[in-house]
Amino acid sequence: MAVNVDIVYKTVLLILNQQQRGYITPDEFNKVATQVQLTIFEAYASNLNQQYRKPQNDTEYANHIKNLEEKLQFFQTSGTANYVGPHFTLPTTSIVPTVVETFVGNPPIDGVNTIFNVTLWTTAQSNGAQIVVLLDGVVQAAGIDYTWNAGANQLTMVVAPPLLSNLVVQLFPSDFYRLGTVLYKNFKIAQYVQRNELAQLLLSPLTQPTEDFPLYNYENDLLYMHPPTIQGDVTITYLKKPANVVWNYTIGGVGEFLYSATSSTNFELDVTEQNDIILRILAYSGVIIQDPSIIQVASQAVAAEETNEKS
Repeated sequence: MAVNVDIVYKTVLLILNQQQRGYITPDEFNKVATQVQLTIFEAYASNLNQQYRKPQNDTEYANHIKNLEEKLQFFQTSGTANYVGPHFTLPTTSIVPTVVETFVGNPPIDGVNTIFNVTLWTTAQSNGAQIVVLLDGVVQAAGIDYTWNAGANQLTMVVAPPLLSNLVVQLFPSDFYRLGTVLYKNFKIAQYVQRNELAQLLLSPLTQPTEDFPLYNYENDLLYMHPPTIQGDVTITYLKKPANVVWNYTIGGVGEFLYSATSSTNFELDVTEQNDIILRILAYSGVIIQDPSIIQVASQAVAAEETNEKS
């Protein structure tokens, strides 16, 4: 279960405004929240490594290794690497669109209009993401059938869609974060080697890689399989990066911000992280509103919580 972004934002505002200490805007909150989520997420691997070096108990709910692995399970995934010779490209985007916006009927599809403004996600969410456009169920080719302006969230079709056609825009976020295991034909585990190790292994017929015992290099986000006869059937497991946090809104009748659940993105961390998220955001908020007392109290609470979790 994810942590609801609206609950976190309103809790932060409540604490800050309790003594009229200050206010952070939605844009400031989104940037800070995304940074906090990445900080917590990045710490999982190092914390897990630390816990593996300690004796563990086998209680049902207080095993630190088990609890950390449960938090990581939301980000464990796999995908097919694509051969583009002489290397494989990694599955760097999600197979499931985060947001889908559909244009249908008239307006905006009137047989003349070629420009469509996407409103269900922010330009920050478009950064580094893949856009897929379908016209009446047929995937359109970027640069041929349409152009996409990520800075303005604007789709421009080369030819105006016919009247009453169905135009769909899908957002696939870039989510590759850390490589796990490389598999050939789903069950043969490829061993990682560096270039100098590979050169040594190729010197002898006894140590050369085969399709039963494959090797791989990982350089510049590209995968090189050995032997080079492997040109398909490669799957990788990896950790995906959590999506940027977005508290999106519409403007109300008196200029107030009204939360928009459909165009917002929740924290992807486990719900047990809600307390830590709020404390860390408060620490950053103290910097934004220039209140040292907020920074001190929140930072001390975060430090105490970390010490308790790691001890």
